[in-house]
Amino acid sequence: MSRNVRTSFITIMLALIVLSVQQVDALSDNFEKDSGNWEVEVNPKGLLEKGDFGGWSINKGIVAYDPAKGANSRMMTGKQSWSDYTAECDIKFLKADNYPGGIRTYVDATTGGHYAVWFYPKTKEIKLFSGTTWDINPGLKTLGEYKEKLYDAKVDVFYHVKVVHKGDQIEVWFGKSKDNTEKIIEAKNDTFKSGLFAFDGYNQPLHFDNFEINGPGISASTAVESQDKLAIVWGTLKVK
Repeated sequence: MSRNVRTSFITIMLALIVLSVQQVDALSDNFEKDSGNWEVEVNPKGLLEKGDFGGWSINKGIVAYDPAKGANSRMMTGKQSWSDYTAECDIKFLKADNYPGGIRTYVDATTGGHYAVWFYPKTKEIKLFSGTTWDINPGLKTLGEYKEKLYDAKVDVFYHVKVVHKGDQIEVWFGKSKDNTEKIIEAKNDTFKSGLFAFDGYNQPLHFDNFEINGPGISASTAVESQDKLAIVWGTLKVK
């Protein structure tokens, strides 16, 4: 190999390495330190001024939702343009009662429209919904559901949930850990084509950890979608 050819080859390889480093297309968070990537839905505004974050807190690497201090609220990250992504996290249920909540994907930053994976510990069910507003109830449609032995609905134990979006295809994966999941729900729906990610709290306490999202244009350091596009007030939540 001549010197010129060898030099050109090395230059091309270095350029490819640089591009691969720059194009991470992923965001992960274990909540051990402030990332600046998360905000909490707080409505009305007066609650935010009192330091009320809708029942959400981050302490010792765990995202905690306490409905006694809030109820029916979300902790969110991302941008409206995020699409074709895979989002996953660990989730723990502290009570064996229904309606703790779950996670949302493709959240519309203006209307609150979304896809949601909700858990039902009392009846040992997992459901995939589409919804039209921040409130889970209006316009709710069930796209798929799971009720088999994989979900034993134990309390105070972390499970792993993953949602995969690709075009109008939606997959829900679930299991005991990140490396031990199974596909439990498949659906085809194009109501929403992109949007934010949210931890979703409702009537029972929840814990979350080890969040990861991968997809085109997703940065390892990103600001949440501009608040002036939202019909609600958000507040930045800090790690304790």
